[in-house]
Amino acid sequence: MSRVQAEQIRDMAPTQITESLSGTVAGLYSNQGAAASGGGSLEIRGPSSLSASTSPLIVLDGVIYQGSMSEINPADIETMDILRDASSSAIFGARASNGVILITTKRGQTGKPTITFSAKVGRSTTTNDFYPYGMDPDGDPMEYFDMHRDHLWNRTNFTFPYYYYWRPEDLPDNVSLQEWMGYVQNPNSDPTDEWLNRIAAWPIERENYKAGKITNFYDLCINPGIRQDYNLGVGGGTENISYYWSIGYLDNEGIIVGDQFSAIRTRVNLDLEVAEWLKVGTNSQFTNRDESVVQASLSLLGQMSPYGSMYEEDGSLKWYPNDYTGAIENPLLEYYGRDRLRDINSLSSSLYAELTLPFGITYRISYQPHFSFLKEFNYYSTNTPTGRNTYKGGYGYRTNNNSYNWMLDNLIKWNKTFGVHNFDLTLLANAERNQSWSSNQYSSDFAPNENLTWHALQFGANPRVSDTDNVSSGDALMARLNYTLKDKYLLTASVRRDGYSAFGQLNPRATFPAFALAWKVSDEAFWKSSFMNRLKLRASWGENGNREIGAYSALAQLGSITYFNSNNQVQTGVYNTRLANPNLRWERTQSLNVGLDMGFLDNRIDITVDAYDAVTEDLLLNRQLPRITGFTSITTNLGKLGNQGVEVTMNTVNLSRPNIKWRSTLVFSLNRNKILELWGDYGDYKLLNEDRYGELPDFANFWFPGYARDIVWNYERVGIWQMDEKDEAAKYQLEPGDYKVTDVNGDFSMTQFEDRKFIGYTAPRHRWGFTNEVDLYKNISISLFIRADLGHIRSVPITGNKSTHDRRNEWGWGYWSPENPTSEFQKNNWPDNTSRFGLGITPYIPTGFLRVQDLSISYNIPQDKLQRVLPLQSLRVLLTGRNLYTITNWKGFDPESANTPMPKTLTLGVDISL
Repeated sequence: MSRVQAEQIRDMAPTQITESLSGTVAGLYSNQGAAASGGGSLEIRGPSSLSASTSPLIVLDGVIYQGSMSEINPADIETMDILRDASSSAIFGARASNGVILITTKRGQTGKPTITFSAKVGRSTTTNDFYPYGMDPDGDPMEYFDMHRDHLWNRTNFTFPYYYYWRPEDLPDNVSLQEWMGYVQNPNSDPTDEWLNRIAAWPIERENYKAGKITNFYDLCINPGIRQDYNLGVGGGTENISYYWSIGYLDNEGIIVGDQFSAIRTRVNLDLEVAEWLKVGTNSQFTNRDESVVQASLSLLGQMSPYGSMYEEDGSLKWYPNDYTGAIENPLLEYYGRDRLRDINSLSSSLYAELTLPFGITYRISYQPHFSFLKEFNYYSTNTPTGRNTYKGGYGYRTNNNSYNWMLDNLIKWNKTFGVHNFDLTLLANAERNQSWSSNQYSSDFAPNENLTWHALQFGANPRVSDTDNVSSGDALMARLNYTLKDKYLLTASVRRDGYSAFGQLNPRATFPAFALAWKVSDEAFWKSSFMNRLKLRASWGENGNREIGAYSALAQLGSITYFNSNNQVQTGVYNTRLANPNLRWERTQSLNVGLDMGFLDNRIDITVDAYDAVTEDLLLNRQLPRITGFTSITTNLGKLGNQGVEVTMNTVNLSRPNIKWRSTLVFSLNRNKILELWGDYGDYKLLNEDRYGELPDFANFWFPGYARDIVWNYERVGIWQMDEKDEAAKYQLEPGDYKVTDVNGDFSMTQFEDRKFIGYTAPRHRWGFTNEVDLYKNISISLFIRADLGHIRSVPITGNKSTHDRRNEWGWGYWSPENPTSEFQKNNWPDNTSRFGLGITPYIPTGFLRVQDLSISYNIPQDKLQRVLPLQSLRVLLTGRNLYTITNWKGFDPESANTPMPKTLTLGVDISL
């Protein structure tokens, strides 16, 4: 188990709590989100499934949490514990195969009320600017037309002279203007007009080029964003009652125009001792989230010409800034023309009563309801392609989605010590139910006008409705015993039996056992080491389950269709859309973990090492079916997936003096996964230029038995064919500017099964985190966190179809040309020669990074000085920076977010207590 304290979360100023976990805990893999709503992915000890969810289970204040992470205010959190091995998470068996994150929120303390207030304001910019051709403010806008000229020259298959498409003033000294004009029989008398004709410039591009007018669409679509976060909390307590209440307001602007997120989050934690034998209480939170995002289109931004225009002469938005009518719309069309409301209200609570019974037994009953109310209203006006082209006269829809989930826990605990023996027994009986109701209304072609947008869909000419309701239920029984002998020999044993309605009628329940042993070696009489003052050995084994497959995956399902009968009356028919699988059962993960905890030099150096081996069986997969059956797939249990890894955490006290304290934490994680079994189909196949017999790979999903889930099977690029290699390239039916790859079998043909290789992995092979915390003169605190994800690759989203590259722009990844022969990427040509490669070729480049992720500097004003001016208990000023500096080979926006700009944020804050 690893713990993250409130101070660490507070100093990072996160939008969501997941942001405070990226790289900070060994074995927890978290990527940052780039959107204003924050968040990011979470995974513990690698992927435990091929198709079911691999996100860890969240337990909030001791109960399974059924809401969204964005509903939890980071300012309310006291601690977060990450459970990684199967034994520690086994009490949550049916949903714990992906690990567990325990979140504990703040509670009131006995004494006078304490009021806390914090305010943080920040500004976000991009970690790296990545431009379409010609939009770099430090570059030359002519890069855009240079891309066109090179594309057109390649497209002619080198039949025109190389300088045919060049701008007249850029011609080399050995090519005269007269010679250049003579490349055609009847050139335009004006060399500039002749050049613009040759490169097929659009009318608006001609006009703006001659006028020297540049439009930087990048700056119109990507701008700095302001982030605000305000929190107020009140806590206190007496001998019989403790209370904590908080309210927070968050308002974030993303760095893409139109990206925004705001939330009001409030929490009440109340504990009341009614009598010596009875305690009652509640942990409740309410959240209102506004996710009404309509942001600029990055894909359309990448196609804009710097010589296009954003507005018409009358000031209205120009639909086609490049004059490429019907193809490349304005990237801000939807931002200005679409009306959207996405509002989510959620209420989550845990209501409990705890009774103290004779013989040291306690009984706790808790009820945990969760309500969620979603309003998703959208209107695409006739100033959007959807409202004008896809539909006529505007298009609107309304979605109302309500959900009500509840869990009921009955918990009995008994803790007793007999001499050197201590017993801690826990028994659980659980029941749950999950329900949701979704209603959808659609309409288009509004009359007499579209001014009411989604407020009155009945004015549309083509109304439609659809409804979807879901219900699922579950139950569980669990027993766990913790036994301690002499406080140095520890045993934990547990068993849990779970049921869930989504599984087949023959296997609705499953049993998950777990065991753990620990030995505090350094507590033995024979331990005499003064250098290593603490040593603890641990081992655990257990099974956990995964049920995240959808409520009706085991059942046959029906679809509906409307038709006209012989009397021209509309009829509704039904048909079978999916097969039932009554044998569908739980996905199960068995995990073995061994570890040791060591302390050196009176615990100034603390090291924890864990190694694990986990195997997931009965993977929940969609098995493809022959079309002759009338169905495409069926959900079933097939295959095995293995995970092995090592995790290391080292905490050190580097310096401890009255006026300076310096602490460091280093975390390291390594995970290796492997598909052990897949569909169970055996036969002959060819792979890596070898004839093989065994279990057949799934080439459609790129899943290979015996190899990692994230392995990349593609051609090994070794360069670009150059002009002086034309004859050698022709042997492969390729040309200068095409990719040069390893010809594994030497047959001068790029075939998929013979010449494709395993060239890398998409998940990091090594993850590092390094934190340094320095306290100066008791009032100044400095924290620096450096993170590294290393050893992985990612595909580069270079457009394969370049048929329109003479009419639009592209992101500036670079390309080969005689002027730029060292480019990593091939020429711009259509038709290109990627079809010469079996299954096509995708370029991959390293995406590992080393990042200065978090830096915070805070100053606590000394209390004696503070109270001379203000009657405050404490006042703390904080300056934080996130994603300040990144070292990477990735050429796009950011190695984590790939093709979306990642925010670099500077935040100024103040924390007040009174």
